[in-house]
Amino acid sequence: MKLWFLTLWVALAAAWVDNQGTTCTLYPESLVHHGQAVDDSPSIQQAFEMCGNNGTVIFSKNVFHVNTVLNTTNLENCNVHLRGELRFSTNIPYWRTHAISVVLQDQVTAWLFGGTNVSFFGEGGFYNGQGQAWYNANKNQSNQPGRPMSITFYNSTNLLVDGLKILQPQFWATFVWGSKNVSVTNLFVNATSNNEWGTMNCDGYDSWQSDNLLVENATIITGDDCIAAKGNTTNLHAKNIYCEGGTGITIGSIGQYPETPDYNMNTTFENVHIKNAMDGAYIKTWQGTRIYTPSNGDWGGGGTGLVKNITFRNFTMENVGLPIQLSQCVYSANSDKGCNTSKLQVEDVKWEDIRGTSRFNIAASLYCSDERPCPNITFDNVNITSVNATLGLPYYGTDIQHELYQCTNVLGKKNSGIPCNQAAPSNFSQWIYGNVDSSGLATLT
Repeated sequence: MKLWFLTLWVALAAAWVDNQGTTCTLYPESLVHHGQAVDDSPSIQQAFEMCGNNGTVIFSKNVFHVNTVLNTTNLENCNVHLRGELRFSTNIPYWRTHAISVVLQDQVTAWLFGGTNVSFFGEGGFYNGQGQAWYNANKNQSNQPGRPMSITFYNSTNLLVDGLKILQPQFWATFVWGSKNVSVTNLFVNATSNNEWGTMNCDGYDSWQSDNLLVENATIITGDDCIAAKGNTTNLHAKNIYCEGGTGITIGSIGQYPETPDYNMNTTFENVHIKNAMDGAYIKTWQGTRIYTPSNGDWGGGGTGLVKNITFRNFTMENVGLPIQLSQCVYSANSDKGCNTSKLQVEDVKWEDIRGTSRFNIAASLYCSDERPCPNITFDNVNITSVNATLGLPYYGTDIQHELYQCTNVLGKKNSGIPCNQAAPSNFSQWIYGNVDSSGLATLT
């Protein structure tokens, strides 16, 4: 195992380093193994052990092969500079049996990272998850057991992640868990498959059980949520976001676990451009009864809690399947099992300054359960037009030739600013593949 220091005096003058902090500069094992790809994980672990407290860790401008899990937590007053490529192996059997648990939905991560007063700078370097191998193995399924998230920021306070670039993430690209005061700025994520197998569940940014979060200046190209605020995410501000493909920007999914209520409050998403996506700006909760969903790979439903003070502001939608949605039965919509049973309250949600084009004849579907009708749900300056309408074409396969705004159990509709013109079915899916008719069903086109 080789760990080279930036200067010889750092290695020799240990007493001086202890007083002033340490700098560990990493070089890959391949440099001393005739270019062979040797696992650099042990050297990376050693660098963080030596310089992760009151120090600096620098990845030099080289390719680092990461073949085993990384756990670099409990850092303190540490700066990390990523100037090279972190290339994660495609040894699927290894990762599925050795990746680190993150508890939520029995999921795992390839790199657990975190601490107090830590900065992570992507200075020309990037994380290469080599996700195509995972997309091929996953075959468009949702939660393949043991498929690891790329990097999880865990148990962190005062963490800055700036300029992080992740290509071909294995699963969710970034996950903030059990943390507070976390800023992720200038993030770039690209999960793009080169064949028929899509990038299902390659979320760009997810948060869970975390408070006071910032996401600013992000470009996310993926096949799933660009940004998702999972359970007990509070005081999240996400702004200046470009989201292409996938399922847009969301609160959720939440309400999966009866034993742990979800309180998602005080979140603002603003200055967002969503292009060629299935969904736009939406909220998704589980139903109120426990069921097993094969597509999601686990049990869920029956959870309670509160979604309150949520704002979607200044969005541009470009060819989006379902621009605006509130669903309380998202994971069993197709089967209609237990829909209209949610006891999770949603209130004080605003969509304002939303414009652009929908792929079909529906702009919004807002459904709240009979158990928990939704107060104070409002639209302000929402202007969605279908692509067909902009081209002067009719809507095919439907008896409705205007933009639909579906609403059910939305309290105070007359003063909401929402032009409700049809009831929203309890089992209306987030996956829309055609125009909607007067029954509230989408045609298959």
